[in-house]
Amino acid sequence: MSLNVRKINTNQILRYRNMRSLSQRDVAKLLGVEQAGDICRWEKGQKMPSLINALKLSSALNCPVEILFLDQFNQIREEMHKRKLELKSKT
Repeated sequence: MSLNVRKINTNQILRYRNMRSLSQRDVAKLLGVEQAGDICRWEKGQKMPSLINALKLSSALNCPVEILFLDQFNQIREEMHKRKLELKSKT
C-alpha cells in the first residue's frame, strides 16, 4: 500500500481534543505518552501514532479512529476499492 504520509492531514485530532477541552499535556497523560510534543507532531501530521496510540486516542477523545484519521481512511478505502475491482476483472 502506498500511502503518502506527507499528504496526511490529522487535524481531526486537534479538533476533537479541543471539543473535549483537553490540552496536549492532558492527552499525553491519558495515553501514557512521555511528552506532549508527540501529540503536537501527530496533530500536525509530522508523525503518525502507532496503532496502539491511535486506539488510545480514539478512546481518550471518544471518537472512532476512522474519524480521527479520516483522510488516511478514505485513501485506504479508495485503494481497496480499486484493488477489489481489479480482482473481479481477473475472474
